[in-house]
Amino acid sequence: MWTEVIVAVFAALVAALIGWPMVPLFLRMTHGGPGTKPSVTGSEDIEVLRGGMWIGIVERALIAGAIVLGRPELMAVVVAIKGLGRFAEIKSSSAAGERFIIGTFVSIAIAALAGVIGWAIVV
Repeated sequence: MWTEVIVAVFAALVAALIGWPMVPLFLRMTHGGPGTKPSVTGSEDIEVLRGGMWIGIVERALIAGAIVLGRPELMAVVVAIKGLGRFAEIKSSSAAGERFIIGTFVSIAIAALAGVIGWAIVV
C-alpha cells in the first residue's frame, strides 16, 4: 500500500517536471512550423490560456498518480474539468483551441508514460 503511494507521488512529480519544459517546446514547434498562419493580432498567442503552465503541472501529476494507483478512468475527470474550465476561451479563439488540444495531448502522453512506468513498478 505505502509502496504504491510513494511510487504514485514520484511518478506524479516526474510527469509534472518533465512536462514543464516539454509542453511549451511542442507548442512553440507547432506555431512556428511550415503551414502555420500567424495570429490575427500579435498579442493573441501571449494572452491565450493564461495559467496553462500550472494547470498542466497539476493535470500531469493527477493523471500519472491515477494510473499508478490503478484508476486510469480518473484521466477523463481531469480532462473534463480542464475542458469545462477553459470552454469560453476555447470557443472564442481558434488559437486557444489549438493550444488547448496540442498542450493537452502532449501533457497526457507524458503523464501516461510516467504513470504506466510507475504502475509497472508496483504491479
